[in-house]
Formats: sequence, C-alpha cells, structure tokens
Amino acid sequence: MLPMREISRMRDRIASWKAAFEDEDQGVLHTLINLAWDLAAFDAFVGMVRGAPDDEDGKQQVNPLIFHLVNQGFWLSAFMAIRRLLDRGAIRGPDGVCSLRAIVNDARAARGRLTRRAYVEDISGVPYNYEVTRRRQVEFAEAQDEAVFWVPRDLWPETSHQRHVEFDWLAGVGAGESRDSDLIREEIFDRLDARLNGLEAIAEHATVHFAHAATQASREGRMLEGFNLGEVKDALRVLTQTAELVGRWFCFTGTGDVLPTAQFDQFAYLYQPLFPADANPLREAWERFADEVGEWPRIENDDL
Repeated sequence: MLPMREISRMRDRIASWKAAFEDEDQGVLHTLINLAWDLAAFDAFVGMVRGAPDDEDGKQQVNPLIFHLVNQGFWLSAFMAIRRLLDRGAIRGPDGVCSLRAIVNDARAARGRLTRRAYVEDISGVPYNYEVTRRRQVEFAEAQDEAVFWVPRDLWPETSHQRHVEFDWLAGVGAGESRDSDLIREEIFDRLDARLNGLEAIAEHATVHFAHAATQASREGRMLEGFNLGEVKDALRVLTQTAELVGRWFCFTGTGDVLPTAQFDQFAYLYQPLFPADANPLREAWERFADEVGEWPRIENDDL
C-alpha cells in the first residue's frame, strides 16, 4: 500500500490524464471527433468535385475559390490534428499538452505507482474487492420490500471484476495469481509507443510544412512524398484504436463512435446552385480588397 501522500499525487496524475483525454476544447477525444467529421465531409466534397459536369470547353464546373479554400483547409486541419495527438510535450506544467503521447508517456513514468489497486480504485472509482461488493449487493436486495428496485452503482461488482480481469492481462498474470502491487508490463507501453511512432512521419511533415516556416534545408528529408485520403483514414483508425485503449486503461473511458451523428441534413441544398444571385458584388469586393492589399507595400521608411 502506498503512503497517502503518494496516493494523493497519483490521483492528481490520473486526473490530468482524464482531463487531457476529455477536455472539450483541446482534448484527445475532441480532436479525434473533429478529424473524423472533417474526413467524412471532405470525402463528400471530393465526390461532388468528381461528379461536377463539364462546361462546353470540357472543364469541370467547379468554382476555384471554393475548391482551393476547402482543399487547403482540410489538409491543414488533418495534418495538424494528427500532429496534436502525437505531440511529445509534457501533460502538466505551463506548456502542458492534451495528446495521446503525453498520456502514454506520463502513465509509463508513473508505472511504479500504477498498481492494480490504483487501476481499480483510483482510475475507475470502484471498490477494489468485488466479492465484498457482491455480498453487499445481495444484502441490499434482500432488504428491499419491492419486487422491482434500483441497485446503486457502487453496489455493482461487475465493473470491479472487469477491471481486475483487464489488469491480469496488462500485468501478464494468471487468474488467482493477482496481487495489489501488480504492475503493468513495460511491453504494453512499448506497443502503444510503436503504434504512435508509426505515424511520426505525418507529424513531422505537419511540423515543417504547416506549423513552422521551415527553411528548405530544414525541410530536407522531413516531408512526405505523397499523402491521400486513404492514408488519413488509416491514421485516424490507428489513432482511434490507440485512444480507445489509452482511454479504457488509464482514464476509465473510451472513444465510442468518433464520427458524430449529424443533427441536421448534411447534404441539404447540394442540388441547388452554390450562389444563384448576381456575382458582380462579390467580384467588386474582391477588387476593392486587391486594391487595398496592393497599397500595403508602399510603406515609407518614416512610417515605421
């Protein structure tokens, strides 16, 4: 049994894992959901482009402004989402990050204190001894006067039992051989790292091509030669499956279906023209902006 001070520190550490996974603005799950939605939306957009009719000159009738905006926006957000999930920064501190790798690294660092008891009680928030819980459940049921009644969640032994079964596998021990002090095998963290490392080239490309204004010399050998939608989907699959395991083991949660169910018709109005009104006001606004931008380089030294 760890000293209370160590138990308190471990619980704070676990809380940071859960926060990084579930944060509504920057969390791992939030990033996965956004990436899945953007991928599905962009795949539909690609279908629209491919199905666009040709004009009399044989060119596809696709507006170049919209195409460029959507195309650039998707690839930027996709690469940056993958990079964020693989960020090697620490999970705590002034520069703490919400990334899968940060959770895995911190859990590995805490491995010596991430015991079976911490896994069951502190991560899951359920009683350690599921047999005691089972007896309490029976006693509760026998004390009820009604034929149908609700059993409080803290009297459900199944969750505790399942966490013990999971930890048996994580620790590599057989049934009946478990101890409070069992630890997760180093191999588990190695295998999680291997899954994330397999996507490192994508994160590196995002760093030099999108996140940083890298020089030609610093980009050398650090950029992908090609990357397509199928590879984005493969990366999302690996990240989702890895996040499911990380969430299940270290946060007592999971990813669920990362592609949200649309609460609206996402294909509404596609059969209509994109802009059925007069385009001249748009053209005039573009030209006004172009004139303004053209004046910006005319700055004099004294205007500094």
